[in-house]
Amino acid sequence: ADWSLTSLQLKLIKIGARVVRHARAITFQLAEVAVTGPMVRAILAAIHRLRTPPLCA
Repeated sequence: ADWSLTSLQLKLIKIGARVVRHARAITFQLAEVAVTGPMVRAILAAIHRLRTPPLCA
């Protein structure tokens, strides 16, 4: 499945997550609902795919 930043944001909204930034860390605060392990892994994999590789000079 192709992921974009928009679809990732929608998925986080649907599961009741909030993105919080602190200095160099970004955390997800999840609502107290049953979020399945596969769903969390899919979201984390999508975030990893959104990162761009460093440019070699």
